Amino acid sequence: MKAIILAAGMGRRLSEASGGLPKSMISIGSSTIMHRQIQSCLDAGIQNFVFVLGYKKEELADHILQKLDASQCTFIENPVYDTTNTLYSLWLTRETFTDDFIYFNADVLFSHELLGKICKPSPHSQLLLETKSCGEEEVKMILSGDRIMEIGKLLPIPQCSGEFIGVGKFNKEVLPIFSEKLQYGVDTHQENNYFEYAVDLLAKEVYLQAVPTDGAPCIEIDFPEDLAKALEMFQ
Repeated sequence: MKAIILAAGMGRRLSEASGGLPKSMISIGSSTIMHRQIQSCLDAGIQNFVFVLGYKKEELADHILQKLDASQCTFIENPVYDTTNTLYSLWLTRETFTDDFIYFNADVLFSHELLGKICKPSPHSQLLLETKSCGEEEVKMILSGDRIMEIGKLLPIPQCSGEFIGVGKFNKEVLPIFSEKLQYGVDTHQENNYFEYAVDLLAKEVYLQAVPTDGAPCIEIDFPEDLAKALEMFQ
């Protein structure tokens, strides 16, 4: 199993806190967001990593290599990071879809046990779900039992079970179909859409399982107020 981490974006809304560096290099307690993510993966037994870089890619690659050996890393550049979104960045990694992988963006923090929930062998690909009432901003899920029927931001809030926290595992068996959905997104000019656009298409054809976080700490860091919460949650 490998981890695919999308870290191409600029993080404009947190540029003051980051000092102009990629926001995954912001320190939370004694470690940066990126180093915390890598350590969580290592603790879960994941040794191989794919990183999509864009904004200040050299600085971020050097930062990553403070934590990992170069032999553990595949670096892929998104040269149009400023005009595309996570769908396009993940599409760029499709040649690495050779085995099960864990996915997340470089701005999400989560407690170590959450990776343990989905790193074990399972018959279905799995996405972590924080069960809660959501607003317009969150990526939400509509479920039937534990099967994900729809995922996206623009879903009717009363029908949603909670927020996709941006961490998931995709089994090798679904990757050819997933790659097709990502390709469809690019072919239909969805390069500036979120990768959940392709996941929603995938959910129409395969069983994607929602796995609850059960209250374990997790947060996506988009705004200064998110950073403040993360500093309280993680020491």
